[in-house]
Amino acid sequence: MITIGVIGYGYWGPNLTRIWAQSKKANLKYICDLKESRLAVAKLNWPQTLQTKDYFDVIKDPQVDAVNIATNIISHFEIAKNALLHDKHVLVEKPLTASSSEVKELVEIAEKRKKVIMVGHTFLYSPPIIKINEYIKNGIVGNIDFIQLTRINLGKVKHDFNVIWDLAPHDFSILEYWLNKMPQWIQVVGKAAVYQNVCDVAFINMQYPGDLLVNIHLSWLSPVKLRQSYIVGDKNMIVFDDTHPSEKVKLYDIGIDLVKEPDSFGEFQLTYRTGDINVPRIDNTEPLTAECDHFAECIETNSAPISDSAHALRIIEMIEASQKSLNNKGERIYF
Repeated sequence: MITIGVIGYGYWGPNLTRIWAQSKKANLKYICDLKESRLAVAKLNWPQTLQTKDYFDVIKDPQVDAVNIATNIISHFEIAKNALLHDKHVLVEKPLTASSSEVKELVEIAEKRKKVIMVGHTFLYSPPIIKINEYIKNGIVGNIDFIQLTRINLGKVKHDFNVIWDLAPHDFSILEYWLNKMPQWIQVVGKAAVYQNVCDVAFINMQYPGDLLVNIHLSWLSPVKLRQSYIVGDKNMIVFDDTHPSEKVKLYDIGIDLVKEPDSFGEFQLTYRTGDINVPRIDNTEPLTAECDHFAECIETNSAPISDSAHALRIIEMIEASQKSLNNKGERIYF
């Protein structure tokens, strides 16, 4: 069992605190936040923990093995670096840092200190995402022609970072997990509708090796909340709807085949295939619980996490390329 502290009790911190407080793999000792009002709530909900405004109280405690950082993106690097230098294992909510150079520095420190560093890409621990990955890896989908992902809602519009930094890490990490490769290029167009120079709607196009196209739609300004993905292969197609209460994944035996007609001097005919729709049973394990358990297990076994620093670096590089394309009015950025 590890002893852990949660640093940041704002939007995501209470969820992490609940998981760690109930975990059989960890002892939650500290909750840290800069706001007294948040700490008062934390003390009320989790009276067995210690509250502090100074995260150095957490990382200097020799009894603490690890920290879970859920603060503002800009502060991730500094807190994670200091935690590693105090020989703590580190789990940081997405994205790991605000630049690829910062990720590389953290990796170097973690390797020297022999500490686990992991990023909280929670979707990699989501049963529907894992099921789809099985379909892809087992060849059930076939050769993938394109993937479309939509992540929109009338959400909290940020003023210190844009919708790409906020939402794209989810979809980039999912794609990296499914495809296990980087895109060849990224192209982004977007708009700042609320805060000047803070993009709140973005359309991201990417091409992967094998002529695989991907489109991602991100927005904080939508009349409806959608969390949907479409995967179109030459054998089967998949629809993933994360907002559906039960049927989150549907496998469609549907497609179009180009068949050469006999004795037709090379003429082809389109054949439309409409088969069964399969709705697999999906485990109802909470992704955040699986993520935190995985972090604790990696510490105990000294093994690399699924969402390790190498994975985190590739996601940051994709975000940086997206930002560069956005800044250059949709220019293709090649890897």
